[in-house]
Amino acid sequence: MKKINILIIFFTELPKMPSHYCRQRSAKVYLEYNFSSKANLYRVYVNKCEESNIEHVSYCTFSNTFENLNLSLFSPKKDQCNICVAHKAGNIPESDYTLHIQLKDRARAEKSADKEKAKEGKCLAFVMDVQAVKLCPVNNANKFYFKTRLKVHNFTIYNLKTHHCTNYWWNETEGDLSSSVFTTMIIDHLNEHCDNDLPIVLWSDGCPYQNRNAVLSNALLQYAVNHKKLVIQKYLEPGHTQMECDSVHSLIERKLHNREIELPTDYVKVTREARLKPAPYDVKYMRHSDFRNYDLRNQMAYQSIRPGKKAHDPTVTNLREIHYEPEGKIQIKLQFNDELTDLPQRVVKNPSLMPVFDEKLFTDRLKIAKTKFDHLQELKSTLAAEVQGFYDNLSYE
Repeated sequence: MKKINILIIFFTELPKMPSHYCRQRSAKVYLEYNFSSKANLYRVYVNKCEESNIEHVSYCTFSNTFENLNLSLFSPKKDQCNICVAHKAGNIPESDYTLHIQLKDRARAEKSADKEKAKEGKCLAFVMDVQAVKLCPVNNANKFYFKTRLKVHNFTIYNLKTHHCTNYWWNETEGDLSSSVFTTMIIDHLNEHCDNDLPIVLWSDGCPYQNRNAVLSNALLQYAVNHKKLVIQKYLEPGHTQMECDSVHSLIERKLHNREIELPTDYVKVTREARLKPAPYDVKYMRHSDFRNYDLRNQMAYQSIRPGKKAHDPTVTNLREIHYEPEGKIQIKLQFNDELTDLPQRVVKNPSLMPVFDEKLFTDRLKIAKTKFDHLQELKSTLAAEVQGFYDNLSYE
């Protein structure tokens, strides 16, 4: 029993990453350090026991305990579909599964149609997604196994016609994962890359805090009104959200293989090197001063984008298509085959009178936990002297 308790303490001390940081909707907890295999992790455990002159458990016991604690080695590349997995296990009726596949295929066909329209010059079509969270610093030093590190994020927007792609990188001291953060980057991209009168179509998964919320919707409505052009959001079927962004993230991951990362900005260079043709990826490294506060509830035209008003009515997760009209109106579809209908929410402010969102979201860099700061200080000894000052200047709570 004592050996099991020591093993549990070993697992407890390993830094973890909640599943939502990995773009996965599950109860599993992922280890921050990217161990090559469970056997690799077991060797780390055995070495730690031998260093402390402690008897270790067998690999079988180690593996069973790992599974019982609901741990996982790798952050997933893509969400697994709960319905498909449940159907495979025999827990979903065939009729429900058939409907799910039909909805998946319909969304895929809709996206393919938009891609063709973009190639024909009828619209501008983009896909956007967040890469699985990265860490900083990264190297092969043993002490990294038990230390928490900075989280670094990449939000990618990809043009389906031109293959132009912008990667917005930031670390957790410069910004969080709030709706205003993602809205800032989306509006920045539209302002910079949509300089004609063509309708804009934005494809994404349905993550609420990223791309299906009132904060972003009001910002896109204001953009549509100010630029006198139609903006459309469309969402893929949950569990089947593979997009062209995935190939971008895959190339970046490949370039990161065996690469040491000393500063969050090192990801900028790696991203630019990840593709050469037709052109290197564009990269923007976001600072806290770049993010704007779009979450001004008393200034919004629509306080909610929920397509229903009472209990058991549809919710925002049921939205499949949102149209932001230049005239200041929002129209929606719950299924791609539906007719457009007005969003059943009261307009509380004239969209043309919404304020310019120029208020900074953050007045200073964000603070990290004192434990993380202490861990980063311990890791400095593995880094070049010229980068250590970055970690000294981090603020902590």
